[in-house]
Amino acid sequence: MTIKEIANLAGVSIATVSLALNNKGNIKKETRDKILEIARNGGYIKKKQDSKKNILLIKYVSSGISIEKNGDFISKIIDSIETTASENEYNINIKNILARDWNETIYQINQDEFSGVIFLSTEADENLGEQIKNINIPVVAVDNIFETVDLNAVSIDNGGGIYDAVKYVKDKGHKDIGYINSSVKFTNIIKRKEGYKKAISSLGLKYDPAKTIEVMPTLDGAYEDMTKLLKKGIKLPSAYIAGNDTLAIGVIKALKENGYSVPKDISVIGFDDIPFCTMMDSPLTTMSVNKKSLGERAVRLLVQSIEGINEDTVKILIRPKLIERSSIKQIQKFNKI
Repeated sequence: MTIKEIANLAGVSIATVSLALNNKGNIKKETRDKILEIARNGGYIKKKQDSKKNILLIKYVSSGISIEKNGDFISKIIDSIETTASENEYNINIKNILARDWNETIYQINQDEFSGVIFLSTEADENLGEQIKNINIPVVAVDNIFETVDLNAVSIDNGGGIYDAVKYVKDKGHKDIGYINSSVKFTNIIKRKEGYKKAISSLGLKYDPAKTIEVMPTLDGAYEDMTKLLKKGIKLPSAYIAGNDTLAIGVIKALKENGYSVPKDISVIGFDDIPFCTMMDSPLTTMSVNKKSLGERAVRLLVQSIEGINEDTVKILIRPKLIERSSIKQIQKFNKI
């Protein structure tokens, strides 16, 4: 039903209908009530609310490893999105989308009554960013910056966070610093490895590819892969930077079972600050990602686009903060005589 049809049924002008629907103007109560009743019965008010106040939150699933194995990380981002959306009087509809169903999903989104989309793109690659642009309503990507794509996004400053981690370990006296990488590659993982290489170089250390190990990005997988490497006699550095906490924790478990003490024999620092970090024998030093801020910034950016406040493409990087615990050893510095 259109405003014109409502006006005809109510016997009033289109302007009067518009004022009544927006609760404005000096309109008699009985006239306003009549207009609202016609609008409700005709489905106009419901449709307007559905189309203007609903946001679709898409959880994109490629392998499922990053989404499923980091449930706490993902759930905190989603909680923040839902809270901030509610504060702005928007409803959140959550949908899991498998990679193989993506093209069908774009078609469906363009048919549905949503005012915007938040795309949780942890497992997405750069190519998917171009496809996201085919969605004909405002979109904000979360947990993936899509550097080469003209797309609003809020993500982690992966390079900056890894730089801070390497510098912290170097300032503790370590010069032989290795890297624990995931054997399954996602954008964040790739950016963190690139950040490690740049940090090593910019901080005056020598980059050695042999100091990077690759393990599966699950606790059991990282543990098993590191155990195999230790049995092969891998040469260990004095410290490891890990691409995320899951990698770090799995590797530490393997190290301890093979007679190494953390941080006495080898230091390890993680990334993400998952709850399990504090439950270890030597609580894990890590880079903490502000999950709440990721969700809040994404919703605010999307609402600005929906309401026409911002027409520019905006990309926001949130820099992680160091959480110092006890998994990094201070190497003794001796003064020259």
